[in-house]
Amino acid sequence: MKSKIKVGLKIGFLTVLGCLVMAIYRIIRLLKRRTNKVADYDKKIEIWNDVPGNANVLKKDKMNIRDDGNLLAWHVKFDLAISSKKYRDAEQIIDTFTYKHEVEGGYEKETFEDRPYIIPYLTDESDAAIIILPGGGFGYKSMDGRDDEGKAVAVTLQQNGINAFVLHYRSNPYEYPVPQLDLQRAIRFLKFHSSKYNINPNKIGLIGFSAGGFVSSCHINMVRGKNLFSKYYILDEIDTMDDNVLAVGLIYPAITLKYNVPMLFAMFNADDVRNEETRNKILEKYDLKTYLSTAKDIPQFIAWGTRDLMVGTKAIKEYINECKKSGVKVKEIIAPRQEHGFAQKYYMDDFIKWFKNII
Repeated sequence: MKSKIKVGLKIGFLTVLGCLVMAIYRIIRLLKRRTNKVADYDKKIEIWNDVPGNANVLKKDKMNIRDDGNLLAWHVKFDLAISSKKYRDAEQIIDTFTYKHEVEGGYEKETFEDRPYIIPYLTDESDAAIIILPGGGFGYKSMDGRDDEGKAVAVTLQQNGINAFVLHYRSNPYEYPVPQLDLQRAIRFLKFHSSKYNINPNKIGLIGFSAGGFVSSCHINMVRGKNLFSKYYILDEIDTMDDNVLAVGLIYPAITLKYNVPMLFAMFNADDVRNEETRNKILEKYDLKTYLSTAKDIPQFIAWGTRDLMVGTKAIKEYINECKKSGVKVKEIIAPRQEHGFAQKYYMDDFIKWFKNII
């Protein structure tokens, strides 16, 4: 009996130690990545006239926020919370981090009156364009404080003769399908203004990172061609444009929500997430591999790291296998020994070559 207790204590100690090491590692990575306001916000172009889903209501009145602690500590808690396939009530952690990062950080408003925008990086070397969707687990946008999933990607594409537009979409505390509406609008906005930016409306692609990969994949598999507006929204000229895209790149994407269950609190009504029956329905509905038969016409580029502990690797492998079974053209890039958020050198050259072959 004593030996079993000792073994149990040892396993428990190693588990705690492992969690501490992971937390310290995440802190180091966050410190290295944070570069403050690097995005070219002065160049932003708003994509909506009347913004659906907005209201003159304080976010604090609708969020579960704690006032203590600093941003870095809450960022670590946020990352640890959403990187789990087990359910836990993470509403307060997610809401607190979102508010401290996005609102107190000056990236978004105190009210539900944010105006989504794109930041252009234009070139006269081609008429093709790519919309870039940064990640952030729907708790924030990584372009707010970092450049590795936003500006840096856009500059590389621009330098290689591809027009790029970084999209700042709405996320927590806005609920689904708001992020999808913003992407759909961005596509239509570029098509409507294609002559202004000297781009071919039939040569618009997407590249999404992590949560941005989910939004991108969700668009082609579930949203494309659908009207998700409330009955109170009045369509304008831009809304009449088609929302099709030529090709999609998914970089270490969240491709299902089943392996990041607590992240649901950043996307949906908290009471619905707490209800087991409703939560399971959401998880089934947004398992994107089940919709691939509707996306056979769109080639997909998928890059993933073999040591990804944030979204895991199982869902991505399943999605790629289903692509092949469904007749979807898919280009797979595996980054050996790389974790979530790996660098451009592991995918960008292949992505650019792949996209240029398509256009």
